[in-house]
Amino acid sequence: MNPIDPISISFCISDNYAQHLAVVVASILEHNPNRAFRFHVLFSALSESNRSKLTAWEKQLNGCGSFVLHPVERKQFDAFPLPLEHITQEMYYRYLLPDLLTDETRTIYMDVDVLVLGDLSPLWTIDLQGCLLAGTTDVKENTPDFQAYKMRLGMKPDAKYFYSGMLVMDLVGLRACQFGKRCMENTALHYKHIAWPDQDVINLTMEGKILELPMRFNCTIPRLLPKGETLVIRHFANFSAKPWCCLPKNRTWLAYLHYLLKTPYRGRAWAFIGMHLRGFFWFSYVKKGIKRNLVFGVLVYKKRIHGEE
Repeated sequence: MNPIDPISISFCISDNYAQHLAVVVASILEHNPNRAFRFHVLFSALSESNRSKLTAWEKQLNGCGSFVLHPVERKQFDAFPLPLEHITQEMYYRYLLPDLLTDETRTIYMDVDVLVLGDLSPLWTIDLQGCLLAGTTDVKENTPDFQAYKMRLGMKPDAKYFYSGMLVMDLVGLRACQFGKRCMENTALHYKHIAWPDQDVINLTMEGKILELPMRFNCTIPRLLPKGETLVIRHFANFSAKPWCCLPKNRTWLAYLHYLLKTPYRGRAWAFIGMHLRGFFWFSYVKKGIKRNLVFGVLVYKKRIHGEE
């Protein structure tokens, strides 16, 4: 890749995640001040308010960043499973990137529950060594239970299993192998027993064609980062670590707030702060069909709301 070309970054969002998208972009720009970026945003619905915010912000970036909006037709994904409460249909949209970004040869896909804390140039220019994707492996991939799960998916038990929340994508090669079509077919074929839908399908479809990257490029548990490595992308993959989770023990919202103040959504900062301060005294949330209420961080109420306890 030409190191002076704009770096292509891609996101897939629902309308209520536009603020999180902006926070990720602000973190990218802060830590990559001498680079230009082209931000591709895939969505099925994006309000006029959110469109206007991104358009106005682009004008303020003085050529450092541009937004390219890609509307996606929802119907083609309506039959696909959503087995986890916190996921939405938009996670499948990454299947479409090779065929939508026809003027690009490479893109870096990111979920919007991340913060970029370092230089992305090494990731952008990395030699894929004949692979079509690059990502980091799941920290639990070598456990016996997970090896058995991979076999149920149709993967080899010793195959590497990668997170799909950050992927370097060779768009030319992926177009040639009909990545999108194959992922759609595999989702339809395996929908009854996939737990992490798009991630399972991408791993199954591209087995042997994904280059393993160092953990620093998509770190979900910072304490596991090898000594001496500098964190580049922090991924808040776990519910309790997400900056908008108000559990008292969660402190990731402070870093999120830093970047929120640099976005067109800065006017929401006081409400965001208030939400978290209130969480020290009272927090209610639903996870895996169970509603929990906490007072001063202590669980005081727990009830299954989907079916019987």
